[in-house]
Order: sequence, then C-alpha cells, then structure tokens
Amino acid sequence: MNTKNKTKQLLILLLLTFILGCKQLAINPKTIHFDPEENLTTFEITHKGNTDTKIAITINPSKPWLEVTPNEAILGKNDKISVQVYLNRLYSHTEKEYPEYATANINIKSFFESYSLPITTAPNYFTEIFDKNIDLAYKSLSFMPDNSLNFYKLTTNDIKDFPTKSEEQNIINFPLFKNLYKLSIADGKKVLFYGQSYDTLYISYSGWIEFQNSELSSKTKCGENITELERHFYSPRISMFPINNINNIGTISYVQLQNRIVISYENVPTYQNENNEVKNTFQIEFYFTGKININYLNVDTNATGVIGLSYGTGDYITPPGFLPSDLVSSSH
Repeated sequence: MNTKNKTKQLLILLLLTFILGCKQLAINPKTIHFDPEENLTTFEITHKGNTDTKIAITINPSKPWLEVTPNEAILGKNDKISVQVYLNRLYSHTEKEYPEYATANINIKSFFESYSLPITTAPNYFTEIFDKNIDLAYKSLSFMPDNSLNFYKLTTNDIKDFPTKSEEQNIINFPLFKNLYKLSIADGKKVLFYGQSYDTLYISYSGWIEFQNSELSSKTKCGENITELERHFYSPRISMFPINNINNIGTISYVQLQNRIVISYENVPTYQNENNEVKNTFQIEFYFTGKININYLNVDTNATGVIGLSYGTGDYITPPGFLPSDLVSSSH
C-alpha cells in the first residue's frame, strides 16, 4: 500500500474515532473479579475497526501488585490477543502491602482511544449497571451456590425459549396502588437466597423480587437522595430488568412446581420508555435446592438500570469493595 493510501486510511480512522465516536477496540470482559484462591486470569482485546489500519496499543496496570503479559501489541483488523493478568498477593514494598480487598485498573491505550479495565479482589456481587447496550437477550443466567466468597457460581447459556412454559401459570393482578404482590410458597417449601430460607416472595411490577417487604421495613435516608444502586442493595432482592407494568400492559404470572417456583414477565414495557414498541420478556426459576435461573428472551437493549442480585445490606449503601459485574462475559 502506498503512502497516500495509508494516509487516507489513517484520516478515515481518525474521523470515525473522534467525530463519530466509533470505538476501534473491544475489551472482554468489562470487569475482572479475582476469587480468593485465584492469582492468574486473562482478558481479550480485539481490533473491531472499520479500516485495515493497524493499531499499536500499550497495556499497563495501575498498581504494582498487578502484572500483565504482553504489555504492548500491534493489532490488524479483526486481530485478537489474550492478555494474562497476574495478581501478586505477596506484594510488599517498604510499608505498602497488598490489601485484603484491592481494586485497580489496567489501562489500555492507543493513539486513537483509551480504556480502563477495572479489577478487584472483592466478592463478585453479581450486579451490573446498564446504560443501554444490554447484552442479556436470549441468555440464561444460572446461579449455583458453591460455598465460595462470592456464594454463587455463575454460568451463562444461550436459549431460544423459556425452560418452563407460561401458559398454565397463575396471572398476578396487583392490588390498587400496590407495587408488590405477596406470594406465599405452598406445601411447606422454601427458597434459598444467600444461605437464608424464605417461604414468601414479594413480586414487583417494576421487574424485581424481594424476600422481605422493603415497603414495611425500609428506613428513610434523611436529606439525601437514594440512588437506584443503594435501593437495590438495601434488602435481599433480585433486580431482573427495569420495567414498569403499572398499567398492566403485559402479563406477570407464577407457578409452583414440584422442585421450583417460576415467575414470568411477558411483553412488559421498559421503565421510563413505556411507549416503546420493544417489550420485555423474562423469567426467573427458584429451585428449592438453592439454584436460581434468570431467563431472558426479547428485551429492550436500550434500557438503563441495575440488574443482578443483592444479599441485603440493611442500609442504603453499596457493599465493601463493590465493582459492577459483567454478568454475561465474566461467567465461567
């Protein structure tokens, strides 16, 4: 390729990056959680760009107790590299030591753009903050208790339909001016959540389920605004998707089977975008063994909100060392 063509491609790449905001690099996963016994992991960098121009990148950790290999690379279009991240838990320099809950960033830079990949040794709280770009459509998130610091092991599978059909489920009619429907589990059965057993579920038309009625037990935060994240972590709950079905546009239903409780949301509107033609369909399965499946079919990928699990802090705070999860990419 002659110099003139190279210069032209470079100018095109600059135009796409700076004016149109087109990112040339993709990082996967978007966050990394080290388990207590884990010292080595990897992430991927992909040149997903719009031209054949090669991109030179540097990869540097923000803390001395992190090491990366390689620390630089040149990527052509569609090239992908795997970067090893080593966590030195024995790091000590003069009076500085590696802390119990440590958080750092890996800084990835090119001439065109830069990224910071957050890394932490705090537990994975399995909570992601979405600002559009929701990647949950036709995915099943399975949380299995595993006695780890995280309490659950998360695995993700592709699905085409609900594992449990909703035709024979009981449709929920919410009481007037009530956001919650109290569901008492029959036959002496109980569901398990973060090691606690519950015989009652509180189902919200806003897309979350609680294990205690926060409307009765919640405290006020005098003089301060409560963030959505703080509200999520206040009580034991699962925030599945930001919806608003106050006008009963879609269907919310449940059924108790021999080994599980199943709750389905079908064709329900997105919160703060209720008139959007794209509706949301998802389902949660509470197995009496403690396993939890959240199954997503069609969802509004432009929705914004908090999705994930909360063990319940009992206050309007975020847990120690909280770092937003990447629910799909970080599952393994």
